[in-house]
Amino acid sequence: MILSKKEISILIEIVFSILFAFIFMPYFYENNDNNLALMDGLVRIVIEILVFTAIYFSVAYSLLEFVLKERETKDERDDLINSKSYKVGYLLYEFSLFIFIGYVCSRMNFSFILKNLNNEGLYEHFTITDAGVVFMILALLVFISIVKSLYQFYLYRSM
Repeated sequence: MILSKKEISILIEIVFSILFAFIFMPYFYENNDNNLALMDGLVRIVIEILVFTAIYFSVAYSLLEFVLKERETKDERDDLINSKSYKVGYLLYEFSLFIFIGYVCSRMNFSFILKNLNNEGLYEHFTITDAGVVFMILALLVFISIVKSLYQFYLYRSM
């Protein structure tokens, strides 16, 4: 199975998304119940994410260019594949935004009802925190990125 330069580039994006999910998402999951101000080391983790991203893509694309020096032409097929994969990514983004808004509204309704019933134990469980919102948004973005890139890779392999 010989991969083209474009396919390897897509695989680099997929590997980055998976690495991001396994390395950085546990931090946001653990601090899911905190507010952003109470998250220990938030600035440190954001700087780590930025440095990791810059180093990963710099090294990966430099190696890709060093190993595969030939230039690939861009044709209509590339435009079609990109438009199809970004359409799928956009549709997933819209669907996940709909799910996210429904989740936030349901949590707000439950917490409002429980507050009026004076049930403090369950009220604390259903309140929405800033970190919980950040975790959910990051998880959805990682999922969408992986699905979009996998679909793009599939289209390059099948067309």
